[in-house]
Amino acid sequence: MLSRAVDGMSALITALDRMKESLGGDSVATAARELGEASDTLRRLPQSLEGRLDKLGDLVKVGAQLNKCIEDMHKHLAYLRVFGVNIKITSGGIAAAGPEFAIFAQEICDCIELGRTQLDTFRADLGALDSDLRQALTQEGALARRCDDLLPAVPDSLVAQVSAITAHQRRISEITEKVASLARDVRKQVGSALAALQIGDITRQRIEHVQFGLALLDAPEVRALPAEAHARLSTFLHKLLTAQLNATTRDFRQAVSRIGLNVGAMAADASEILRLRDHAESQGGEGSFLRDLEANVGKAFALVDDIEAGERSAETVSRSAARSARDLAAQIAAIQNMRADVQMMAMNTTLKCSRIGETGKPLGVIAIELRQHATHLETSAGHTMAALEALFGSTSDEAMDDSEVLERQASAASAAAEALRDAVERIRKTGDEVEGDLASAAHQGGEVVDMLKQAAARFDFDRQVGGYLDEALNLLKRAMGDQGPIDDLAPVLAPLMARLSRTYTMAQEREVHAPFADQVGEVPELNPHAQPPAAQSDDEVLF
Repeated sequence: MLSRAVDGMSALITALDRMKESLGGDSVATAARELGEASDTLRRLPQSLEGRLDKLGDLVKVGAQLNKCIEDMHKHLAYLRVFGVNIKITSGGIAAAGPEFAIFAQEICDCIELGRTQLDTFRADLGALDSDLRQALTQEGALARRCDDLLPAVPDSLVAQVSAITAHQRRISEITEKVASLARDVRKQVGSALAALQIGDITRQRIEHVQFGLALLDAPEVRALPAEAHARLSTFLHKLLTAQLNATTRDFRQAVSRIGLNVGAMAADASEILRLRDHAESQGGEGSFLRDLEANVGKAFALVDDIEAGERSAETVSRSAARSARDLAAQIAAIQNMRADVQMMAMNTTLKCSRIGETGKPLGVIAIELRQHATHLETSAGHTMAALEALFGSTSDEAMDDSEVLERQASAASAAAEALRDAVERIRKTGDEVEGDLASAAHQGGEVVDMLKQAAARFDFDRQVGGYLDEALNLLKRAMGDQGPIDDLAPVLAPLMARLSRTYTMAQEREVHAPFADQVGEVPELNPHAQPPAAQSDDEVLF
């Protein structure tokens, strides 16, 4: 059982060393650094939101200004149309004007109607742009609120959870080191116990030597002695053998008591190994940390997706605004050209009226009004064009610049997401290795504890063997008579003592034998196989 415990303890130490190696690597440190960098990137991602919100707000405001400009131009075009119709009506009542004025007035009305159509198109396009801008503004506002909710809480949580995982693994590493040290101590104790169990073989040998001594009483030279001399020799040998068996019993009990204490201590220490393992697991396994970490990483991914979608939407709106700016500018330019045509027609009308003379004055007055309102239309169109230019400027260049900025931001967001994935995967891999090694250590530790507890429960050598030793010792004591002189027995006793001393394999036996040998003048002959007890290390015993 103890030999199996040594094997189990070695397997446990191997598992603990492997776990310590996993924890001692830089995987978690690298993941922590990557998560920290990704978290910093996440914190910076919304910086573009504020500028986009301001720009969208400006776009919406200018849209409102453009609507006012459209109303003004509509009003001026309505006046122009009225004046065009008046020219047509008035010229019909002037004979000198002829049909030319009516045709001319119709051209003016057609031109003004074309301007109204272009202005309506302008209004519709501006309305579509305004709808897109307001929708984008709503989306940006929602994204800003989401960023406020998740930032910096999510990246801070990521960093905090990685710190918690790092601290958890550091605690496991410390506990692992303690358990491994304790396991090595237990293995040494098991080795000591295995060495101490040699007491069984030692005791058996010493009992055999006592049995050999008793057999010497049946030697022919002993049986040839007279009864009185035989009794004295028998008493002397029984006294020697009783001393040997008494020393054997005492040494056996001391060793057995020491072994019992060691086995009990080993079982207690092995139970401490399990308690340390339970402490490591009760701190909250990697699984719970990973679940929390992955939940926050999921939020971070969702936020990155939202930000990337917002950036794509902003890019779309930016390009749409650029196209709308060009289209609106072209429409305003067409209206300005129409205004120039109307003014030219009004000037020609004035010149023709002056040739007609007095009857053409009413037409001249109308033509002057037409020119003045055409000037008002020019002013409104100029305001509109100024608003467009102030808002968009070089729209193509700005759209290109925005695209480059958004592309860089999208790249940063993707890099942050990829760093998050890599970091979590690295932490998960290390966590799986640690969990697996913990499970292996728990299994090995549990088996060792069971084996040592069984060994401790079954260990009762004192009762199983000590009782027989006591019984035999009592029988030897009862066989002893009163000690008489043995000087006359030395010729027979000395050779017997020498034969007995040659069987000894333990220094303790020779120490017990020595006083009795002195009494008969016998010089003990050493057993050539006997070795004095040498100090052995536990590793020498085991290996």
